[in-house]
Amino acid sequence: CDMLTSAYGAGKRGGCPCCEERVLKRGGYRFLPRATAPEAACEECLLPPPPPSSAADVPPFTWPRTVSEIEEATEKVKAATNANLDAVAAVPQDQLTFESVIRPLMEAPNFKTNPLVCQAKHLQHCSTDSELREAATKASTVFAALKKEGKTRKDVYEKVHAFANSDEAKSLPAYEAHFVASILRGFERSGLALGPDESAELRRLLDEDAEVCSQYKRNLAEDKTKISFDPKDLDGCDPEFVKERLEKESGKVVLTLKYPDILPVLQNCAVAETRRQVAMARDSAYGDNLELVAKGIQLRKKTAELLKYKSWAHFVTETRMSGSPEKVMTFLGGIKDKASSGAEADKERLRKLKASHLAERGELPAGGEGAVQLEAWDTAFYHALLLKREYGVDHEAIRKYFPCPLVVEGTLSIYQELLGLKFIEIHEFDSWHKDVRLFVVHDTATGERQGHFYLDLHPRDGKYNHAAIFHLLKRRRMADGTWQTPVDCMLTNLPPPSADGKPALLRHDDVVTFFHEFGHIMHGLCGEGPANATTLAKCPRDFVEAPSQMLENWCFNRGVLKRLSRHIETCESLPEEQVTALLAAKNVSEGLMMLRQLYLGLLDLAIHGEDPPADAAGLQALVDEMRPRISLINNPPGCNMLRNFGHLMNQYSAAYYGYLWAEVLSADMFASRFEKDPFSAEAGMAYRKTILAPGGVGSIAEHLERFLGHAPTQEPFLKSRGILK
Repeated sequence: CDMLTSAYGAGKRGGCPCCEERVLKRGGYRFLPRATAPEAACEECLLPPPPPSSAADVPPFTWPRTVSEIEEATEKVKAATNANLDAVAAVPQDQLTFESVIRPLMEAPNFKTNPLVCQAKHLQHCSTDSELREAATKASTVFAALKKEGKTRKDVYEKVHAFANSDEAKSLPAYEAHFVASILRGFERSGLALGPDESAELRRLLDEDAEVCSQYKRNLAEDKTKISFDPKDLDGCDPEFVKERLEKESGKVVLTLKYPDILPVLQNCAVAETRRQVAMARDSAYGDNLELVAKGIQLRKKTAELLKYKSWAHFVTETRMSGSPEKVMTFLGGIKDKASSGAEADKERLRKLKASHLAERGELPAGGEGAVQLEAWDTAFYHALLLKREYGVDHEAIRKYFPCPLVVEGTLSIYQELLGLKFIEIHEFDSWHKDVRLFVVHDTATGERQGHFYLDLHPRDGKYNHAAIFHLLKRRRMADGTWQTPVDCMLTNLPPPSADGKPALLRHDDVVTFFHEFGHIMHGLCGEGPANATTLAKCPRDFVEAPSQMLENWCFNRGVLKRLSRHIETCESLPEEQVTALLAAKNVSEGLMMLRQLYLGLLDLAIHGEDPPADAAGLQALVDEMRPRISLINNPPGCNMLRNFGHLMNQYSAAYYGYLWAEVLSADMFASRFEKDPFSAEAGMAYRKTILAPGGVGSIAEHLERFLGHAPTQEPFLKSRGILK
């Protein structure tokens, strides 16, 4: 309990012109390079100098302090990448070997096996300096272009193709053979069969799409939208939540569109008009993002057609477990059929609760209870109210049992126990922000280092505004025979500590999110082999979520809930009756929520299908039609969640269905191996070695079936969601 009362203290330093913005304004942290900071700036407001380069057991990064450092690193990567490709292209025909042709392409200088790649581009997601973010974004665009250009090098492809048909290639072990096939497939899917004019057009399309996606992400990260309310308009919200956002000068409560601001309002505010304004703002902000989506999907459509695919969805799913969009549609349609009747009942239950609630407040419409409609800004609030009234689950009250420091430490403890690992925190290391933490990971049995991970948990201006894992550095065998071990980073937007030093309190779904995302870190760090985590051996996008989704089940285990909870004032763990209520409420409104996930997956496939909308107006019409038809909830006029649906403007385009696909697999993994004993050391190590260790090498389906002991089935998933009894 001492940890809870001492965590996160910060105070204003007299005379420093930066402290008020850094400490007292939520999300306004500014840590300045020493060369540009005001003279009176205190040490807490300055970026620290890099630690000595000899610092032991830390990742091989020195984070850039200036734009020129990013530009220099970018140029080094670019020059080395081109030189590497030129060297492969120059290998004589009689000297084509795995080491001369394939190995250099497995460890290309523009892959994340090179620390400079991460140093140059990662700050686009997390720096407080807008100039550094812009420079890092440009670096990322350059690296993306380098990958695309590399795949269009016919001279390199010819050497790979020739080696692939050699006697040496045909006798390679399965592990090495995977990379030969992966490199070949990458070239062939990049259009090397095209003529010169078509190749040039393909490069133009890919470069333009990369730039469109970068601008979309910048609009998300740099949004400055603020919404102001009178305190009375936030009736139902936690008083501390309101107090922390109250502007003394105006007497208004000021909210941003970041999740820690908007989710508590949508879930707890009893004033419908306030919820409406927040929901409308969220889906109508972010500049020209809707136009950028329209442009991006047309570019992808043209790219797919140039490569002789029916659609971008056909191109993407070819290398996934699903294999085709038609198979995905059948999969999603089958779940929709089973979930629809329950979803209709869920919606009517929430609508009746809304009518009852409005009657209590004297706010029924003229037509009475029968005229009440469930709107988009109602579902989260009335779902939360249902949990409170009929299941005794008050997520605002439960938050007091989940202080962020305790959840973090408890989660790390559970993962160490489950996977046979040991985490040690490092306190002296170079960083992009003072809130960042760093850990080194060792195998408990052998003592060998598995890698490192950073935790950057709270929102601030300019930071990536969702929860995600970034694989910063990949495993590689060095020239001296030692191993470069992987480095991962978790960026989340969990609620921050208060200005007076009180620890952040998490909703239970925040706990689930943290547990889930940390599972991705373990996937990255537990990979084995010299190259199984590189871009040539990624897990299929429709499987990569399965390991983390399986681990979410621990957040609904009685023993785990006890370990992760401690009341902020009494230090008591979550009471047994609250645990029972939370578990009983796990699948409340599940049918309606399932249809929302299906809507998102089907929307993704529609905009990346054979006939996508041509412009923003077409996207608006599509959302207006699809949302009520599939999710059963009308789309508010002028609103479009494609403005902030960042997944579809990155590697999840035509792949969002993968969350549900992977969840079906994850449910089977948990039911088959962990349901009886979530802390089975035997099952935990089998999971680590059979599912995590191979990365994307070999057949994922075969690894999975070996772990399960049978072919995967949908039944455990449907039962776990309460759709099948």
